[in-house]
Amino acid sequence: MRDPHQNIFYYYRGPSKNSDSSRHDIQLEDNATKSLINILELSHEIGFDDLLNSVIECIEFSKVNVIAFKLQKGLDYGRPDALIDFADRKLYIESKVRADFDKDQIKRHLKALTAKDGLLVITNKQQDATELISIGDERTRYLRWADIHRICKKIISNIKSNKTNALMEKLLKQFVDYLEVIVMTDFTGITDADFDFWIDLNPNYKPILKKKLEALATVIKEQLPREIKSEYSDIKTGKISRNTRDERFAWVAIKRSKEAGGRFNQCNFTIEVSKSSLDINAVIRNGRTCDKEKPMGVFYERLLNEENGFLNAIKNIKQGARIVISRRFKKARSEWWRQFFDMKLNEITDKSDIAYLRDVLKKADSKQTFPGVHIRFSIDRGDKVLSMPAELEKLIINTISEFKPVLDYLEG
Repeated sequence: MRDPHQNIFYYYRGPSKNSDSSRHDIQLEDNATKSLINILELSHEIGFDDLLNSVIECIEFSKVNVIAFKLQKGLDYGRPDALIDFADRKLYIESKVRADFDKDQIKRHLKALTAKDGLLVITNKQQDATELISIGDERTRYLRWADIHRICKKIISNIKSNKTNALMEKLLKQFVDYLEVIVMTDFTGITDADFDFWIDLNPNYKPILKKKLEALATVIKEQLPREIKSEYSDIKTGKISRNTRDERFAWVAIKRSKEAGGRFNQCNFTIEVSKSSLDINAVIRNGRTCDKEKPMGVFYERLLNEENGFLNAIKNIKQGARIVISRRFKKARSEWWRQFFDMKLNEITDKSDIAYLRDVLKKADSKQTFPGVHIRFSIDRGDKVLSMPAELEKLIINTISEFKPVLDYLEG
C-alpha cells in the first residue's frame, strides 16, 4: 500500500490523541484550499492557464488579468479561505472538506464584497448548492471538489505534449491523486490499497478508508429504490479498531431512520472491506435467542413458526450469497464478532435446513457470547467490478434490494 505522504500535496498531521479529531478536519480543510490555490498560482506563473480558465468558465465569472492569489484573506465580517484578485474584481473562496455548510458565515462574507466581486463556495455535498441559491445573492458561485477533480482529469487527457506541459501534467496528476486520497471526488472504486490496509496497517490510511466507504454508502443511499430509501436513509461509518486481532474489516451502515419507525433499528445493511473482499450484508443483531422482544429472539422464533416465510424471503437472492452466523463478544461499549458458521443460502431448501439453522443459533448463544447474523454477498479482491464505480454501485443496490425481504421478514 503506497503511503499517502508520497503525494506532494499530502501533509503530516502531527501528534494527536484522537486520530479522528476535529483538528484533523480543520487541517485537511486548510490544506485542500492551499493545494488548490498553489496549483492555480503556479500554473498561471508558467503560462498554463487551462485550469484557471476552466474553473472560471465553469462558474461563469468574468476575468481580465490576475493580480494575485492569496490565502486566508480577512474581511470586515469574516475570513474567507482564499482570494483570487483580478484587475477589476475579486473572487473570494470559502471551502468545506469535512465541516458543514454554514449559511450565516456566507452571509457575513457577502457583506464585505463589492457589486463586481464574487464568492465561490466549494464543498462536496450537492445539497449545499441549493442552500447557497436560497441566499438569493447573484455574487455567489458553487463548485464541488468532485467538479474540480473532473476538470483536472479532463485537462490531463487533452494536454498537448511539450516540456512545460509535461511538468504541468505531472503536477496535475499529483493534485488529482491527492483529491482521490482525501476522497474529495465522486466514488472512484475500491482499490488494492483499500484491501492492503489490513496487511500493512498504515494509520495514515485509516481516515482515507473510512471516507471512501462513507462516499460509497452516500451514493448507494441516494440511488436506492424509493421504497427502501424511505426506510433506510441514515449512514453510520464504523470505527476501525487499532487492535485488529479479532476484527479485520472496516464498515459503513445504511440504517433505518428513526422517523421510519420499525421495531428493530439496529438491524440494517452494511458494506464492509476486509483484506480479501468487499461484503454487502443484511445484519440481524441484538439480544439472545430467548429474548422474544429483541431481534435475535424474534428471528429464532419465526424460524420455528414461519419457516416458509424465511424460505420465501431468500428465494430471489442471487447465487453465491450466504448466511454467516457469528458469536458476538461484548465488553463495555465495544463488541467484536467471530465467525462461527457459514452456509450458502441456496442450500437452505426445506424445514430440516431451517431447524439446523436454529440449532446453530442456539450453539452461538452462551453466557459469554451473543449470536449475530449476516446475510452476505461477497465480491472478491481482484474482481473487475470493484474498479468500475457505476457497475459496482448497481450491483450493491441490487443486492440490498434482494436482501430487503429478510429484514421485512424479521419485522413481520
